Amino acid sequence: MKGCLIHMKVKNVLQKIEKEELTAQEALDLLYPVTQTKTKPKKYGRRAMFIKMKINVPDEGKGVNTFLRILFAIPIPIIFARMGVRFASRFVDQEDVDMKEIAKLLKYSKNTKIQVDSSDAQVNIQII
Repeated sequence: MKGCLIHMKVKNVLQKIEKEELTAQEALDLLYPVTQTKTKPKKYGRRAMFIKMKINVPDEGKGVNTFLRILFAIPIPIIFARMGVRFASRFVDQEDVDMKEIAKLLKYSKNTKIQVDSSDAQVNIQII
């Protein structure tokens, strides 16, 4: 039923355009009215609480890797990670990266996994 009403409305508008009773802009406004919608607040992802890290440096040997495994055995609270990002912003050119935005993204990125493999080290980061 609704489709039939829409078809009749389109037909009537087209007939009015043909008779030159409506301009193209008026017809567009009739067929597709601009609705005033309230802007919805942004929905962020789920809020993260901790960061779990695993770092492996194959060239350094067993002692360094064991130390890193013990150092990062307990998940790091997200507040400390955000403080680390703010501290790192001192050493990054502000034109390249917006560190405040990264800190906000870090806060709302639960269940994100990041894996970095390079020739020097393998880093696995899991935000929980």
